[in-house]
Amino acid sequence: MNRELKLRNLILDKYDSLRAFAIDANIPYSTLTTLLSRDLGNASFDTIIQICKKLDVDPNEI
Repeated sequence: MNRELKLRNLILDKYDSLRAFAIDANIPYSTLTTLLSRDLGNASFDTIIQICKKLDVDPNEI
C-alpha cells in the first residue's frame, strides 16, 4: 500500500469524508486532495505534521 492510500484510509477511518477532515484540520480541501492524488513527498513539512497531529499518528508511520 502506498503512502497516499494509507493516509486516505486513516482519514476515512476517523472521518465521514475527506472534506470533513480538511475542515476539521484547517487544511484547504484542494491541498489535501492534491496530496492524496499525487505524492506526499512534495507536501510541505508543516502540512504533513498538521495532518498527522489531527489523526494522532506518527509521521514515520506514513
